[in-house]
Amino acid sequence: MTDTSTLAKLSPRTGHESGVDAPVELAADDASTPARRWIAVGTVARRGIQLFAVVVLAFVVFALWLSGLAHARSQVGLQRRFRSELSQNSAPVGGAIPTGAPIAIVQIPRIGVTEAVVQGSGSGQLRAGPGHVVGTPLPGQPGNAVVAGRRTLYGGPFRHLGSLRPGDVIHATTGEGNSTYRVTNVADLGAGNGSFVQNHGDNRLTLFTSDSTWTADGRLVVTAKLVGNPYPPTNTQAPLDAEGLGLTGQRDAVSYMLVWLELLAVAALLGAYAASRWSPTRVWLVFAPLLAMMMWLFFESFVRLLPATL
Repeated sequence: MTDTSTLAKLSPRTGHESGVDAPVELAADDASTPARRWIAVGTVARRGIQLFAVVVLAFVVFALWLSGLAHARSQVGLQRRFRSELSQNSAPVGGAIPTGAPIAIVQIPRIGVTEAVVQGSGSGQLRAGPGHVVGTPLPGQPGNAVVAGRRTLYGGPFRHLGSLRPGDVIHATTGEGNSTYRVTNVADLGAGNGSFVQNHGDNRLTLFTSDSTWTADGRLVVTAKLVGNPYPPTNTQAPLDAEGLGLTGQRDAVSYMLVWLELLAVAALLGAYAASRWSPTRVWLVFAPLLAMMMWLFFESFVRLLPATL
């Protein structure tokens, strides 16, 4: 018994008794580690793609619908303000007109447009409605009054401008009175063609927007001549705004966009952290409005970088 016991103790054990399984399990864990890492990378990539798709979809909704609601709200306020100024004989007709102030109401019956026109034609001003190009006469005055408008974003008030035909009527109301124009030409002009803002020796109204729905490689330009005599000219006290010709955005919008993007990222990270500790209902109630607001402000800043007439 003693010799047998001694031999049993000295002989190598197999199976669980020998402890061989421990190194085998460790080797299996080591082999599975790269696979787990690839799975984690794939999960992160998939979620990143899903998040990107959600942001793109949200921007499309913003561009085609929500920005139009913002434009409609701005127009209600601008038209109410301008009509009040008309009744008080205080509508601006010259001098240093503040940027963004309403200077006219333009009506185009054929395409169903009734829009308050603001002073300035930069991307920021065209969010509210069509904009008067600074440095050109006001509608109804001698010379070439030029007005820019968006084709797609913020309600796209000039999206049907290409449907106008020679002879169609355009009405413009300013602080000086009512003016009527008749369309004489509808044309696509290249980006380098600046003839549409020049004085051609007659009294005209020029409306323009981007040449297509999603790009602004050129301009769609509508020319209309004044019916009757113009109102007396006034001094607008400003040179032609070269950056207000519709095919560029606002460079200073980059800093604002980055700020809102950073705040959006912080809000998203806080939401992800809260999701690990709060109930889904509580997370949605707290973070959904916050993320929606941050995304809206980010989109507003991003749109300012795009061509103003889009």
